[in-house]
Amino acid sequence: MKMKNTLLLAAGAVMALSASAQQRGIMKIERLDGTTEQHYVDEIARITFLNEGDAPEPEAQAVDLGLSVKWATCNLDATAPEKSGGFYAWGETQTKEVYNDETYQFFNLEWGTIQRIGSEITGTQHDAATVRLGGEWRMPTHDEWAELRNNCQWEWTALNGVSGYRVTAANGNYIFLPAAGRLYSVEGQELNGYENIGGFYWTSTLAEDNDYNYRAYRFQFGQSSYGEYESYDAPSLGYSIRPVQGALADVDPEPEPGPMDMVDLGLSVKWASHNVMASKASEPGNFYAWGMTKVQGVYGDPAYKYCDMTTNPYTYTDLGDDISGTKYDVATVRWGQGWHLPTKEQVEELLANTTQTWTTEDGKYGYRCTAANGNSIFLPVAGYMGAEGLMCADMYDVMGMPFTSHYMTANPKPLRSGVKAEEHSAYTLRLTKWQNSDPSIKQDDTFKSIGILVRPVHD
Repeated sequence: MKMKNTLLLAAGAVMALSASAQQRGIMKIERLDGTTEQHYVDEIARITFLNEGDAPEPEAQAVDLGLSVKWATCNLDATAPEKSGGFYAWGETQTKEVYNDETYQFFNLEWGTIQRIGSEITGTQHDAATVRLGGEWRMPTHDEWAELRNNCQWEWTALNGVSGYRVTAANGNYIFLPAAGRLYSVEGQELNGYENIGGFYWTSTLAEDNDYNYRAYRFQFGQSSYGEYESYDAPSLGYSIRPVQGALADVDPEPEPGPMDMVDLGLSVKWASHNVMASKASEPGNFYAWGMTKVQGVYGDPAYKYCDMTTNPYTYTDLGDDISGTKYDVATVRWGQGWHLPTKEQVEELLANTTQTWTTEDGKYGYRCTAANGNSIFLPVAGYMGAEGLMCADMYDVMGMPFTSHYMTANPKPLRSGVKAEEHSAYTLRLTKWQNSDPSIKQDDTFKSIGILVRPVHD
């Protein structure tokens, strides 16, 4: 039989209590462990007693510390500020029993390598706070932890018998970070040798990515030191996550290095004289995944914001049949109103109404597209960004790969099945040169998640 008793504190009783004592009444709770908790009676409307398991999970609360983001009152999965909550490997969104390389979701046992999922995972499909809490909740970045460290007062204390830091802002608001320790495996046993001694919290930011190390920044503290945010650790370890709330800027703030000149080729749109983030026509500029408006440290499906790898087959967010001029259009976001990605039809118009010549400019190979009016644009070949980095950027690739560049269009490529959620490719303008064959330029397509070049057009 379930017990659910509710005590209603009537306003009259509260007033009588206050009047008789000539001061506010206090309710004192004494726990079996000797700790106490006090509340003013006139601030309590109802006390409800529930069986364990019947109480609803409390919603995460955001605390304004006067910083760039609001910080959650509790760790991810915790029901109180002093509770440890769940332990997560970096980039995983579920807790588990064992934390080591063999159980790490992105570890390839056959090759002994770690799959790259991005240099910054906050707000992505690999962010446990975003996946579990939704809304604007996400993992804090390396810089956001540094901001908390440098702009608040830190006091080592205990809350309900749990050691940790009370972090107080200039506005008087505060959060408590418990010393929850970390989980790691030793000879098949899961250990937490730092519980109540030290705190280990993941940032969302990758620290090292090379042939020898793949490490993520952590935020670490103990009684004698706090705020170690420059250290890093293996992503397979089980760390706490303290969510934050606040949107990230979705635009690379770096200014464009060259003027946004347009060339009139006598077509329905004018074409830019150079690529996004290039200073002249012969430079490649930056590489972007389809629908993304900032560069990434890693490309491919695992790092692609709009790919859900938890489904089989993978599914992709539907951004529309034409992202030209939308918030998903890197040309519009970076260069402003009037500039946008060319559509598939505008690429076909370029090819049908210009003469394309394989040539060089400033020593860079590419195609010059010359219109009937004599005006022209130069499109350099510079490779593309795959999961392992820059690909097909060498005219004489020793592996026999083609010298290739894809230029982005605003249109996804439909599947024959008609299932939009599985549309993994977008139309492109492709420039190709194999070692022992003639170069070609044509309308083509490639995966949405790889990084390719952008040549804007203007209305």
